[in-house]
Amino acid sequence: MKYCSILVICVVLSMFVSSCSISYESKGDSAYRASQNAVGDVQRKLAKEAYIYYKKAVSAHPASIGLRLRNRFIETTLARAEMVLSEGSAEMDAIPLFVTDVDSMLNPEVDQQLRERYASFLATLADSCFQGRRLYEGIKLLDKSIETAINKAPFEQKKKAKMDNFAKENYEVAEIEMVNGKTNEEPEALIRAEFMVQVAMLYEPEYPGAKELLSELRKLNKGTYSAYLAVVTDKPDTTIFRQINKNSILLAVPVLEEAGRGATLKVEMYNYSPNPQRLRPTNFFVVDTDGKRYPGLPSSKIDKEIVDQEHEAKMILRFSKGGARIQKLVFEGDDKTDYSEKIFF
Repeated sequence: MKYCSILVICVVLSMFVSSCSISYESKGDSAYRASQNAVGDVQRKLAKEAYIYYKKAVSAHPASIGLRLRNRFIETTLARAEMVLSEGSAEMDAIPLFVTDVDSMLNPEVDQQLRERYASFLATLADSCFQGRRLYEGIKLLDKSIETAINKAPFEQKKKAKMDNFAKENYEVAEIEMVNGKTNEEPEALIRAEFMVQVAMLYEPEYPGAKELLSELRKLNKGTYSAYLAVVTDKPDTTIFRQINKNSILLAVPVLEEAGRGATLKVEMYNYSPNPQRLRPTNFFVVDTDGKRYPGLPSSKIDKEIVDQEHEAKMILRFSKGGARIQKLVFEGDDKTDYSEKIFF
């Protein structure tokens, strides 16, 4: 008898929840139909009302949302999102909520026109991010628009055009900085050039001339700290900057001598990391163009055993090596968490 009572209560509750969902959907339909023939503030009010009721309907019974309600909710959500974006900005607090609402409703059955409309909205949202110099966020939104769209080609073309333009802008700045650095003997300009060409390659890895320019700059900057944080004044957004500015331990190699099966490097090291670093010859190794690693030899000389935060150390490092040319010097902390490298070309 007790089991039957519980069953009855569950059935009644289920019917109540279902009826609430239907009631909300009906109210949403009424507001939706009325909004189609309204204009101005009245239309906006009715469209908002439809969105609110449809949202209540999908929230009341999320496990059994019909396709019609799903499409209507996406349509009214997009209408709200488009209005807010056109009258405000991508930074409006409501925008992420609308995006979350649409994302929660998307499935393969959703009307294709709505998917295309959502993809267009995401691309427009990306443009707002680019205007606000939130480049990484904008790129991710373009990727999402491509993923969402049925006809992906226009969005793929839009992303390619954006990436090519970003690469071109940064490459041209790198060229100017390199000329200034060489002409005026300004190491800071050469380091800025090294940074900017890497940003260009982040957008377009095969951008014409970028690999050759980066190689030349690395040769010029071999004996200088690549202190991007200190010399790059017009930084891209934080996420992109961090993808280039990976090393908190800076290395410079003013002298590199290779002779037969050995190499001697005069090295300077500055510790920007949050930890003091213990220095042993075996914390350093060189890597040749074949990818082979060779650790520092005991005959190396280091001026201090530990380099504190924001302090410098100087050393003469010696290595045995194979016949291939040395491509970079690497430092690796004892616990393998601290890592830095200086690439020579």
